[in-house]
Amino acid sequence: MGLIRSAIIGVCCWWIMVLIEVKPPVAVAIGISAAFFTELMMHANARNHLRHKASSLQSELNIAIGQLSDMKRALDLTTSDLREALDELHRRDAIGSPAARELLSRQEEAMEAQKTALEVSTDRSFETLESLERMIISQGQQTARVQEVLSMVLEKLALEPRQHINMRDSVLTQENNSTPAMTDDIISLLG
Repeated sequence: MGLIRSAIIGVCCWWIMVLIEVKPPVAVAIGISAAFFTELMMHANARNHLRHKASSLQSELNIAIGQLSDMKRALDLTTSDLREALDELHRRDAIGSPAARELLSRQEEAMEAQKTALEVSTDRSFETLESLERMIISQGQQTARVQEVLSMVLEKLALEPRQHINMRDSVLTQENNSTPAMTDDIISLLG
């Protein structure tokens, strides 16, 4: 869609140059330049959008890391309290209270359940952080590759002599009466 828009702007600039009777080679050069600069501006806008999204994801990751640290501190405090309670229960158990033994077994089960829940929560948090990191890296690489390929294609098209190219449904086509359409170099860039 962006390439079509750039091509339309390039054709409009070329047509305006033709209307004000500028020499045809100059008019074609201005049209191609306008299309190229339009495409560059759209890619810069997309890149800025992705940077903004990456920074917001990074801030969300930092918040999640802070929350995990708070949860770990709270767990450490709870574990410390439970250990003290267990020590007290062990002391009472040594005396021989049956109720204390029952309370002790419940406390140990509660500690095991809490430990398991924290491990599961920590594993999920790290998986989420890793997947977000991979997504940010992938988006950056894809944007850079698309911009590189489009720049090379526009450069190749600008260097082709007397070629008339139309854009239809995101496919480059050539008029029957024009000289060679797309060279193998351009086709390999698109592939």
